[in-house]
Amino acid sequence: MSQTSSGYAHRQLKMEKISDSAVPFESQFGNVTNLLRAWREPNRVGLEEVFVAEVDGRLVGCVSIEEKANEIELIDIDVARDHHGQGIGSRIVQFVEEQARERGKRAVTLGTTRNSAGVPWKSFPWWLRRGYKVTHEEENEWTRSIGTGTREIRMVKYVAPDNRESVGQ
Repeated sequence: MSQTSSGYAHRQLKMEKISDSAVPFESQFGNVTNLLRAWREPNRVGLEEVFVAEVDGRLVGCVSIEEKANEIELIDIDVARDHHGQGIGSRIVQFVEEQARERGKRAVTLGTTRNSAGVPWKSFPWWLRRGYKVTHEEENEWTRSIGTGTREIRMVKYVAPDNRESVGQ
C-alpha cells in the first residue's frame, strides 16, 4: 500500500473488504454478489486487477486495469460521489501511470464513449486535461451494447519518454 501524509492510500482490493465497501462496485459488476462470484485472489476479476483508493481508512474509489504486452489498459475507474472534485480520480490515474512505468510498459490506454448525437461522455475533457490523446474512434461490441451509433473514443498516454512507438504490439 502506498500512503501519503493526507491519509490517502492505494492498495489491492481484498475480498473481505468488498461487502463493507462504500465504493459503488455495483456499477461495473451488476451487484456485489456477481463481483464475489468472479473474484480471484489476490485482487483479480477475470483478467483485470482491482485497486482501491482510501482516505483515512475509508474506501473512496476503485480502478480496474488489464496488463497487455506494451501497455496497461485502464478498464474502469470510479470515485464515491461524496468524494468527487477532491482530486481522488486524478490520484488514481497517477497511480495507474506509475504501475505502467514500474512494469516497463510504454503507455496507459483507455476508452470512453461518444453517443449517437456525437457528444462525448462527460469524462472526455477530464482525460484530455490529464494528457491523454485520442488515437481513434470505433464501433465495437461494447458500444453496440450501449446503443446504435455509439462510438468508443480510444485514448493513450505515453508514460515512458523514449517509447512513443505504436501501442498494442
